[in-house]
Amino acid sequence: MVQCRDLETHHHEKLLEICINTLEKILKGETDEDLPDDVRALFVDKDTIVNAVGTSHDIHLLKIDNREDELLTRANSWCTQLVDKIHQDEISRNRRRVREINQYIDHMQSELDNLEYTDIID
Repeated sequence: MVQCRDLETHHHEKLLEICINTLEKILKGETDEDLPDDVRALFVDKDTIVNAVGTSHDIHLLKIDNREDELLTRANSWCTQLVDKIHQDEISRNRRRVREINQYIDHMQSELDNLEYTDIID
């Protein structure tokens, strides 16, 4: 996201330079372009155009920041869900193994009991 911010800053600087040059041309009456009235209204004075370009820059940075927050939130959520799933899988595996061991112990105890009864009977 740092690269996005750098690109936006570079864009802002170029746009501001172009706007100031256009403002100077308009003030000198050297403009060749036919600008719409709403665009021409921005080129009243330097403060107006600098504020408009600055506001645009701030909005773009805010959108970049919001997108970064969204991406981080999603990544953290995914990571948390993955760890929780792995944890649950390990708990299930462990319980199956403990059950298997208990069944084996029960089976061995039964075999041992059968051996003892067989020895007593003989």
